[in-house]
Formats: sequence, C-alpha cells, structure tokens
Amino acid sequence: MKKKKFTKIRENITEIEYQKLLTYLNGKEDLTTNTKNNLRRTFILLYFTGMRINEVKQLKVKDINTIFEKEELIIVTHKTRKERKLFFSKEAIKQIKKHFLFNDNSKDEDFIITTKGNPLKTPSSSTFIAKVNCFIQEVLGHRYSSHSFRAGIITDMSKSINPKFIKEFIGHSDIKTTMRYIRPTDKDLKKCLIR
Repeated sequence: MKKKKFTKIRENITEIEYQKLLTYLNGKEDLTTNTKNNLRRTFILLYFTGMRINEVKQLKVKDINTIFEKEELIIVTHKTRKERKLFFSKEAIKQIKKHFLFNDNSKDEDFIITTKGNPLKTPSSSTFIAKVNCFIQEVLGHRYSSHSFRAGIITDMSKSINPKFIKEFIGHSDIKTTMRYIRPTDKDLKKCLIR
C-alpha cells in the first residue's frame, strides 16, 4: 500500500519576516552588489504587491518610471497571459524610490533584475526562483518561499477586504484560488480561542 503524503504547513511572510529578510540582506557581505539589488527589489515588490517572481523579473526601467508617475502599473501576468493592474501605496513608492536607483546610462528597456549587472539580460526563471527561495529559507526556515509573500498579503487583506476585491487585486481568475491562499498565522488562530 502506498504511503500517503502529508501537507506541510506553509507560513506567510508578513511585515516582521519582510524586515528580517531586508536586515539579513543588508548585513550579508559575501553577496555581490547586483545580487543584493536583485533580491532587495524582488522582496520589495513581492511584499507590497503580491506579484509572482516571474512578474517581477519581466519589469523594466520604464515600468518603474510609470510607477513613480502614475502610482500604478499594468502588467501582463506571466502565468495566465492576462493583464493585471497593480496599485502602489505611498510607502511602496517611497521604498522603490530608495532602492531602485539606476545610473544615468539606464534605458527604458533595461531590466530591473539583471544577470551580472547586464541590464539587457535577466536570469533564467528557475535559477532566480531557486536563488530567492534559498535566501528566504536561509533566513526564515523551510516553511517559507517566495509564494509566502502572496499568501501573506492575501491573508492580511482578508481580515478587512471583500474577497472579490482581493481576487482582482492579486490577479486570480477564480475566487476559489484566492481563498486557498488565506492562511491564518498562529497569532490569528490564537485570537480565535474562546475557552
């Protein structure tokens, strides 16, 4: 008889975990400047928007300029090939302005996530996802991944926002998918105690 697999508990990345990642990244001296920039930019965008890594990877300098100008951005989701509109809070824009610095030679078509600092080349998806997840797990543990950012923002939003709005914000085509992302934290569950 085949042994049944169990489902491992996955944790959300909330503000506390996000800050731990950035603090650890700042102190990591064995990483190149380019790797640090790639990770920091990815963490900021994942935290504030709930984007997927492949959506972050496709962004260019012109997209960052659009965010500064309009406080929103329309992207084509890598997974579903549908347009999705992203909105950016004042805090998100402040963080992007602080950490998305480009030199005077930067062109609109340059990528923001680059390979060896070459603005025309972005790392392969599998390599970059593995690098991001490896870093996250080094800092937070094996129950976290880049997708924990999506679960974190969806769970936080679910506490006060209509799930139909969350579905649109996150770019899901089916609300059932959105509902599967809601993962209460231990703190949330402890608040449920009535006895």
